[in-house]
Amino acid sequence: MNPFLCKLCSQSYTKYTSAMAEEKKPKAEKKTKAPAGDKPALKKRPFKRHGRLYAKAIFTGYKRGLRNQHENTALLKVEACETKPDSWFYVGKKCVYVYKAKHKTCIPGKPKSKKSKVRAIWGKVTRPHGCTGAVRAKFKRNLPAKAMGHRIRIMLYPSRV
Repeated sequence: MNPFLCKLCSQSYTKYTSAMAEEKKPKAEKKTKAPAGDKPALKKRPFKRHGRLYAKAIFTGYKRGLRNQHENTALLKVEACETKPDSWFYVGKKCVYVYKAKHKTCIPGKPKSKKSKVRAIWGKVTRPHGCTGAVRAKFKRNLPAKAMGHRIRIMLYPSRV
């Protein structure tokens, strides 16, 4: 048995907890019977979002030397990618910079009345950069400088596995 004493009174701990359990009696619940002919209603499954199908990366800057930078190649730091061999996995994968613009435009493949502010610039990972898991990527249009420090999605396709 437990030798501890309750702080509120001098009863032993086991006696105190059993007394508390007796005090809390469950209240009577109202039960409604379903008609005999009806089947019980199916329970809805909770809404569960699908997992993301891309790796997170940050646009850190452009490829550059000491004095010159080359805006046609972007440097991306991939999350959870710390070594050069890890970064080889992402070579050949498509990447996209998704952003919101000021004005709405038509969405390709949808009716003309459907418009959105969301835009995207697509690219492809070309090779690793350095030895800390960064990669180089070329985009269809060069990434704007305001995108530095922002999220890039590296899609997990095309797969070579």
